[in-house]
Amino acid sequence: MNLKGKIAVITGGEGPLGRAVSKKFLAEGVKMAIGWYAQTEWDEAKELISDYKEQFISMQVDVTKEESIAELVKTAKDAYGSIDIFLYMAGSFNVGPMLWETDTVIFDKLVNVNLRGAFISSKYVVRIMLEKKHGRIIFFPAKFAIDPKPHFGAYAVSKGGLVTLMQALREELKETDITVNVIMPDAMDTWRTRKTPNAQPDKWVKTSDVANLVSLVCSDECNILNGAILKTFGKT
Repeated sequence: MNLKGKIAVITGGEGPLGRAVSKKFLAEGVKMAIGWYAQTEWDEAKELISDYKEQFISMQVDVTKEESIAELVKTAKDAYGSIDIFLYMAGSFNVGPMLWETDTVIFDKLVNVNLRGAFISSKYVVRIMLEKKHGRIIFFPAKFAIDPKPHFGAYAVSKGGLVTLMQALREELKETDITVNVIMPDAMDTWRTRKTPNAQPDKWVKTSDVANLVSLVCSDECNILNGAILKTFGKT
């Protein structure tokens, strides 16, 4: 497995999984364009990868705005010449009332961040990958996408669309070497989840383990994996 010299674009680089993946990729010699949104969290995240500052560029990205995503993709292409890997890890989480009681504004936000942003990103990334007919795309819907629970309905709907988006892209790109897959976490052991009621970190997957899986799926040796839903549920 060798990712050295690959070009990766990610969104959500300031989050727990974004940090783990960035550190893993950079250590393997990947050049990266890292999109982030929350300034305070990004200030913390970039300290973890400061040893690799010559290998990455970063910019604040609002995935609800098409021009912001387009700028990230263009910046990556201009800086590195191509894009080999795209990971959509931006996301918005919500625990709320039942679906029929959910405010439309909340629903719209979840869909815009979790699904619409992934669709827009794909539009721009795929066009560049098609130049070489090679690439790796991964989306990260949560377990709720296939196993929705009460009070998580709107969130589940917004994440569930990522599975359909993956399947549609896979069919449209199957004559190329551009693969599209889904990695589906349940709870991960992070500083956020440890603050939740009844936390069970011993049953949760580590972000570093998910990052290892991401690295494998993005490698050239994994080119037969296409259209997969990889469940990283741990012991939950």
